[in-house]
Amino acid sequence: MAAILKGKSIARSGDGTDTYLRAVLSGELSVADYFFVQSLLGNMYYIGSADVTTATTWTATATVDITKPILFVGVPSNKVLIPVHIEVYMEAFGTNAQFEVQAVSGTGGSYTSGMTAITPVNMRTDLSDNSGLTCYAGGNTTVTVGQTAKINVFWRDGQQFAITKTNGSATAAASDPNKFVWDAVLNNTFVMCGPDAQLQVNQGSQAGTGFVKLIAVVLNKTDLP
Repeated sequence: MAAILKGKSIARSGDGTDTYLRAVLSGELSVADYFFVQSLLGNMYYIGSADVTTATTWTATATVDITKPILFVGVPSNKVLIPVHIEVYMEAFGTNAQFEVQAVSGTGGSYTSGMTAITPVNMRTDLSDNSGLTCYAGGNTTVTVGQTAKINVFWRDGQQFAITKTNGSATAAASDPNKFVWDAVLNNTFVMCGPDAQLQVNQGSQAGTGFVKLIAVVLNKTDLP
C-alpha cells in the first residue's frame, strides 16, 4: 500500500494513486533502517527480566527444559511479532556442567503457572506500553506446554562445559563467554502471527542465574501486506 503525507499523519491509499515522497526537514531524501523506522512509529518493544537489578535463578539443569522457559511470549490473534534481538547474560553457571541456550517459536503451547507477568516497554518513551502481548519471565517452578506445531528452533548456543569462576581461578588468558546473543541483522528474522503463536527462550545449566531480554517489533495484523 502507498502512503500519502497529510500534515504529521500517514494515510494509506490503494496502488495507482499519486503519492508524495517523504523527506527530512531540509528536503533531502533519506533511507532509514526498517527497525529504526518501527521505533519511530512506536512499534518496537523491550521485553526483559522481571527484575533489572537482581538476577533470576533458573532451575533447568544441564540441558534445555522446554517446560521451564526463562522468557515466554504469547501473540494474540490481532497482533504480529517480529523478533529483532535476544540477549541472555549469565551471571553464574554453577558448578562444572554443560550449558545450553535456545529460542524457539511455534504454535500450540500455553503458559500455566510459576513465572512473573511482565509488561513489554515501548522503546519510544512518549507512547503507551500496550503491546497486546502476554509475557512472562522466570524459569523456576514454571509448568508450560511446549509448542506442538510450526516449531522453529531459530537459535541455539552454549558451552560444552561452563562453571562460575572465582577470583582464584580467573586468569587474563582465559576467555569465558557469559553473554549469548541472537540478532536479526546477522541471522535474518521471521514473522509470528497470532492467534496461538508463542516464543520461548530456554536455558540449561547446573545452577544458572542471569538476565534475559527480547527486542521485538509488534504490529497490528491489519498492517501486513
